[in-house]
Amino acid sequence: MEATIDPAAVGQFSAAIGQWDQGTTCLAALALATDPNGVGPLRDAARDVVTAAGLGDVLTSPQQLPFSPLQLQGMVASPLLQAASLVSADNSTWADRSDAVLIAQGQASGSTALLFATFVLPELPQLAEGLGQPGARMLDVGTGIGALAVGFAEMFPQLHVTGIDVMARALDLARSHVAASPAAARVELVHQDVAALDEEARYDLAWLPAPFVPQPALETGLARVVAALRPGGLLMIGHGRYDGTALQNAVTRFKVAAYGGTAIDGPTAAKLLTASGLNDVRAVPTPPGAPAITIGTR
Repeated sequence: MEATIDPAAVGQFSAAIGQWDQGTTCLAALALATDPNGVGPLRDAARDVVTAAGLGDVLTSPQQLPFSPLQLQGMVASPLLQAASLVSADNSTWADRSDAVLIAQGQASGSTALLFATFVLPELPQLAEGLGQPGARMLDVGTGIGALAVGFAEMFPQLHVTGIDVMARALDLARSHVAASPAAARVELVHQDVAALDEEARYDLAWLPAPFVPQPALETGLARVVAALRPGGLLMIGHGRYDGTALQNAVTRFKVAAYGGTAIDGPTAAKLLTASGLNDVRAVPTPPGAPAITIGTR
């Protein structure tokens, strides 16, 4: 006897897939609509999608966009390329991802400097002053292609940024990206595991992205990053948001699993920083879609 088809189940799956397909298509349309070299009916249709989504001002006044073209390209391309990579048979870990995936994710991470300037610095005017002084230094853990390191070095003309990563292939990609920046002389790339970091009181600012750092490395590396901060230095830990809907929280956990990192929320991040001896530990409000950030001062 043939199984009975449940129309409600068919409708539920069809609606969900259609909704998710719409989101994927919107990302692709944004990429095509903002491509300065794009022409033809496909680009026109893409611009119609962006306008219908309420982002038409980006097309008529691109100078109002807070992100650089490369950052926007990465923010759009990264989820599309990662999704395609995840459903292929030979990309089981983050280290197995293609160069295109690593580059897109790196370009997207370059926007972190903008988040820092917009949401962190206004609360810490002394830090802003310190990063503008000769000898200021930053540690970028999991630097990838170096886009975040470059973003900070370009934002603060006196800042020297050390980017560390355990993936030699990512650092190979980073060298060409860094070389293209006017701040290249102030960005250093090091093949280094954060769990084996052995520096004392060297940095004024450190960035630690929990979703990209496996739990054993995070637990050991956090103490080493704190030790590497100068007195008064700031640690920013990026992490997921788990205070949304059940679907939003599940998607965040899925992404962290795909990155191979550690899933922690704001309260957990605050406890980790406090237990590491940092002071003035608190969450920094960031916009939806951006990484959640918790900060602490040595």
